[in-house]
Amino acid sequence: MIIRLTTLVAAACLVWQWDSRRRAREQERALKQPKAKPVEVTTWEGEGGALPVVGSQLGPAPSQS
Repeated sequence: MIIRLTTLVAAACLVWQWDSRRRAREQERALKQPKAKPVEVTTWEGEGGALPVVGSQLGPAPSQS
């Protein structure tokens, strides 16, 4: 009875060790993969325009003479 119990505990420890190392390898592999570049935000500052939140667009429309 003791021999079977010892064998079962040893097998469980080996399976636990194997699974732990497998998960660690998967996590390392996921961290090594290059990340995708974020999408660039388009602003009109460089082209002479204003940001969408501030600028001349918020004021009243100019009057036509």
